[in-house]
Amino acid sequence: MKSAQIAFVLVTLVGAATANARPRPGALNNDALDIGAALDRDVAPTPRALEVAIGAGYTQGVGGAGGSGSVEELTGPGGGLELQIGTRVVPALSVGLYGTVARFQHGDAIADGTHAQAATAGVQAAWHARESRALDPWIGVGVGWRQLRLDPMGAPASSLHGAELRLQLGIDYRFSRRLAIAPVVGASLAMFFAETTAMQSGLTAVTDHRINFYGFTGVLGRFDVGG
Repeated sequence: MKSAQIAFVLVTLVGAATANARPRPGALNNDALDIGAALDRDVAPTPRALEVAIGAGYTQGVGGAGGSGSVEELTGPGGGLELQIGTRVVPALSVGLYGTVARFQHGDAIADGTHAQAATAGVQAAWHARESRALDPWIGVGVGWRQLRLDPMGAPASSLHGAELRLQLGIDYRFSRRLAIAPVVGASLAMFFAETTAMQSGLTAVTDHRINFYGFTGVLGRFDVGG
């Protein structure tokens, strides 16, 4: 399932849960068990505390990779891990740092035995739409650094370095004010500006500044500490 389809399903689920969260006018028994209300209950707003989030999922990239050609020629699908550390400025807004690592299958243009890896790090802010409800949709925007590294078997590694702008969409299911689990979809636009090669020891400028795109879908667990 593509990222856009997953995002549509998430939004549909939120709408359905919100609609069912309140008694229906004219219902025979407004006190009858309502599954939507049981799921989308009131929750105390998240305190101003240290937030730690850990995620994992599927990721893949396409687009320009400087003088190395295209991302899809270098890497295939992969798996990624993510760590976020931040704080709630107010119950609806969090700010902090993020970091990710990913491991990919090597692309068709790369020899067998080559390890293809990526890493990112940056700052981000996330706005929570329903911080006092158990079902809490949110949107996160971040900016940072991206690296793509190729490690051929028996040869020196090469790497690409650049900047990225990323977007994440998720729906927290808050078990309590301090614990939430969220399905997440994300995308980032990046451009590589510098590279290292097997023939050169230092960073050199990338002349082909084509944009590349990375998609991500997975699960994120959020824990609040202190506050």
